[in-house]
Amino acid sequence: MVLCVVMGSACGGPGDSAGPPRNPAVRWTRVELIDHYSFRGDVLEDTNLSGIACLSDKSCLIGADEGRAVQLVELSRAAKTLKVVRTVQLLRSGKEIDIEAIAAEGDSYYIIGSHGISKKQGEQQENRFRIFRLKVSRETGEPAGVTMASLSEVLRSDPVLGEHFQMPLQQSGINIEGLAVRDGRLFVGFRNPSVGGYAFVLEIAAEDVFASKARPKYTLHELQLGEGLGIREIVAAETGFLIIAGNAGSEPSEKYTEAENYAKDRDFSLVFWDGKGQDTYRIGSIPSTPGKAEAMTILEQSPDHVTVLILFDGPKQGQPSVYRIS
Repeated sequence: MVLCVVMGSACGGPGDSAGPPRNPAVRWTRVELIDHYSFRGDVLEDTNLSGIACLSDKSCLIGADEGRAVQLVELSRAAKTLKVVRTVQLLRSGKEIDIEAIAAEGDSYYIIGSHGISKKQGEQQENRFRIFRLKVSRETGEPAGVTMASLSEVLRSDPVLGEHFQMPLQQSGINIEGLAVRDGRLFVGFRNPSVGGYAFVLEIAAEDVFASKARPKYTLHELQLGEGLGIREIVAAETGFLIIAGNAGSEPSEKYTEAENYAKDRDFSLVFWDGKGQDTYRIGSIPSTPGKAEAMTILEQSPDHVTVLILFDGPKQGQPSVYRIS
């Protein structure tokens, strides 16, 4: 099902798609680890990296879920390095933003918080319910301004997502972990809720978000991802989207001792979605994962393969790893 909504009221939209997406990606059946990159410079919260996106072959942005800042980095394919160039404070005070994903298009990076309560204690920290747009100079790459908004009212008012808003992650509570952008439209990927094997992507115009439009139009896509699976990252490819799928739920905590949609040994896998219907195509498991696969950017794509760089939450400096999808 695909739902088109104006802050809680249905407004029609495309119907269900039939069969697998007709795209070269349906031929992809292999995911291979082929290389590693390394960081140069001081990486903030380097065992908690959760977002990466690039505006060009060289200019990228990274973020971690434990802080209030992001870092501009210079990517060198020849040296296989990510050099930290500048740190940009998004907020000066308060708790962590819980940065979970970054997307890039034109002269703008988009950075999103989880829009969920804290995992262990269920604290409702205001900074988590933020989305930022960081504009940079196309000539120098230097920051040119930050604007801030929130998706809270959209999520709270949605007929499907609303009942999961401000609920614990262990109890199918809302948690955003993916963000892509295409033609000025944001595609927000939800780790949770996962309902009956369906995961969710919210598609909305970036301008509507940052204009704080009272009743923005948006489309809520339901994706057949699989029982207990959520979106841990989503990136726009030349056609369609690549998704990292993993546990929708989280491990139990002292406060939330029961966990839904969680399996301790569940792997991370790469999935293709055409961006329109319900159907997804599972490409394969991500091999040799040293931690939680939560940040991805495309390095190269052609009709017969795609090369991606993945950062992991857990190991020091995210252990940047290059995978070939073919």
